[in-house]
Amino acid sequence: MPTPTSHTRRAYLAAAGAAALTLTAGCTSLLGGDGYDHVVLEPPEHYEMLRESRDGGDLARPVYGDEVPDVGAPCTVTGEEVRTTDFAGERHALYTFIFARCHAACPTLTASLRHVQDDSVDGDYVDDVALCNVTFDPEHDTPDVLESYGDGLGVDYDLGNWHFLRPETEADAHEVVSEAFGCYFERNEDYEEGNGHGDHGEHHGDGHGDDHDHGGNDDTDAGGAGGGHSDMAFAHASMIVLVNAGGYVERTYTGMDLPTPAALIEDVRTVVDGWEP
Repeated sequence: MPTPTSHTRRAYLAAAGAAALTLTAGCTSLLGGDGYDHVVLEPPEHYEMLRESRDGGDLARPVYGDEVPDVGAPCTVTGEEVRTTDFAGERHALYTFIFARCHAACPTLTASLRHVQDDSVDGDYVDDVALCNVTFDPEHDTPDVLESYGDGLGVDYDLGNWHFLRPETEADAHEVVSEAFGCYFERNEDYEEGNGHGDHGEHHGDGHGDDHDHGGNDDTDAGGAGGGHSDMAFAHASMIVLVNAGGYVERTYTGMDLPTPAALIEDVRTVVDGWEP
């Protein structure tokens, strides 16, 4: 029996992928008449195609120069509601989207943010950056589970710049993760909790591994959806979003464009050092 994710994932990829292949270069004036007024980094590769696809409604995720989606969820670290717009004028922010039972891409995504947290200490910008892990599996990812998950990956909660955002229901998670940020995820209905892979602590890798998406399928630049494993509770895209303190997206990294920790740190430092309120 095919996994329940296959049809949806193919449709998701086809819509974004077809648009990316057929677009011609072009750019809107979203960022201001003189160019890129609200951002620090230079435009990413193939930006014109991404922008036209995004503006045409064929690309779900925010791209360079977009305002961050205005969404929020309870933070299990602070016990308070955190909205993406809370950081505007205060902190740059990184977002990634995970579920704690994952034993493939999610530990790598979380570790990437944790490396930035380490560097924020070394580079003296702890108070200038917010690191946000958003779970789309709130039924399993209780506050205790997420705290333990972060502990296993070396997160330092005392620094005050780490947030585990936990939408209250899976439907809420779809609103935040897939609808607002355009990060695909879908529950695998064939997954059985007792198959030996349900323990969130089974694999907490800290390296930058090869599996950016479950199944290792890196057809993600167009839509972000990787292949689903039958022993995984969810199939999902791998995504990290860097937003500056003005509330504008500097980078949306997906699939094969996911940076190494060193490259992510370099981009974050460039934004921190180059930001002018």
